[in-house]
Amino acid sequence: MATFNEPKVLSDVLLVEVKPGWTKDRGMIAADKKYELGTVLAKVSGKYYALDLAGTGAAKKAVAVLAQHIDTTAGERPGAVIARGAVVAIDGLVWPEGVTDAQKATAYTELEALGIVAKEQL
Repeated sequence: MATFNEPKVLSDVLLVEVKPGWTKDRGMIAADKKYELGTVLAKVSGKYYALDLAGTGAAKKAVAVLAQHIDTTAGERPGAVIARGAVVAIDGLVWPEGVTDAQKATAYTELEALGIVAKEQL
C-alpha cells in the first residue's frame, strides 16, 4: 500500500509573522539547484543562496529563510524570503549538509539580529 507524505507548507516554517507584507520580501534566488521551503539563506552580490558554511564572507552569514519551494536549475528566479520580524520553526529549517550545532547557533544569532527568531514548534 502506497503512503502519501504531505509536502511542507509555509506554516510548517513560519510560526509568527509580525506584519504580512513586511516580514517577507521578494528577492532573486541564485541559479544552481532546487531549493526547499525553509532553506536558511545567505545573500551575496544581491542574490540569495543556500547558506554555505564552507564559503567565505557573506556566503556563510545567515540573512533570511526561504518562504517557498523554488527550482533555479534553469536559471535564477525571484522568490519569497522571510527577511525580518518572524518566528520560524527550528524543525522546519533546512541546513547545509554537515552543519554542526555550533554553526547553527551562529546562524540563529545572525537571524535573530534581523528579528527572525527560531523556536521549537509546540
